[in-house]
Amino acid sequence: MAQDGHDHEHEHGHEHAPGEAEAHEHGGLGHAHRHDLRQRGRRALAIAFALTGAFCLAEGAAGLWTGSLALLSDATHMLTDTLGLLVALVAAVLRDRPRGGRSTFGLRRLPVLGGMVNALVVLAAAVLIVVEAVERIQAPRAVAGLPVLVVAALGLIANVVGAWLVHRSGDDSVNVRGAMLHMLGDALGSVAALIAGMVLWLGGSALVDPIASLVVAGIIAVGAARLLFDVGSILLERAPASLDVSSLERVVRSTPGVEEVVGLHAWELDSGEAVASLVLVTGEHDLAQLANLADELKRALQSQFRIAHATIEWRPRANARPCC
Repeated sequence: MAQDGHDHEHEHGHEHAPGEAEAHEHGGLGHAHRHDLRQRGRRALAIAFALTGAFCLAEGAAGLWTGSLALLSDATHMLTDTLGLLVALVAAVLRDRPRGGRSTFGLRRLPVLGGMVNALVVLAAAVLIVVEAVERIQAPRAVAGLPVLVVAALGLIANVVGAWLVHRSGDDSVNVRGAMLHMLGDALGSVAALIAGMVLWLGGSALVDPIASLVVAGIIAVGAARLLFDVGSILLERAPASLDVSSLERVVRSTPGVEEVVGLHAWELDSGEAVASLVLVTGEHDLAQLANLADELKRALQSQFRIAHATIEWRPRANARPCC
């Protein structure tokens, strides 16, 4: 007596049973709104990718010309974030491809794999920056302050504009929010390079340049570590951090027709895209009524816990053994 994910069928435009017509009508506008937000999010990601990539090249060239490690470290950070934006853009495009064959959930986990690769690359870049910074501290090099100041200021503007465009798109998916965090991290790196350039321009110590690069390395390493933790949680199929499992179980137990919860699993396909499976004991024997109860419960899970897909299995009292 399992009931497959009703909301999942809505998302892909599948046919619905007669009893589902009202729910489909109710969710139609929401689906169209989500689709429009995703399109705007993809456009914003494309613009941000082009903007960040172009300035990454410019900042890297300026860093080589001036000898500024702060600029080179920020350019390295921007390179990893450009790749991150590319992954986010590709994931945003491919995630909506229809499911088929062995890909029963489509490519919903592509952003997770991309996030893992990006996090590892960022950590490697942070290590290289630290090694070079330590060498520069031991043997400081003269750095022209004014070019560093100008390029860092332009980089800050580029990062803020890119983050604003993505935020303005209205797409609040985790994939897009992660891309925006990348750009805000870039902005912090540009601020560090800006401070270093100003100090150098005013005749300060050349040590400020490697010190600023260490700050950038620390910022991107912390971000990468958090991203790896999130990726690990998803791949281990832990419940989403934002999901209160105890509250979820209380809501399920209080649903009319539910006598006992013998199985409850919640995990994520991608960060922010929760999935649940429930095994419930009931005294109801009418299949049509059980289907209605399942639909009501799925709507509650969607509205209260943002669970996009739910599978519900009903069991009679005589077969109420605990599920795995």
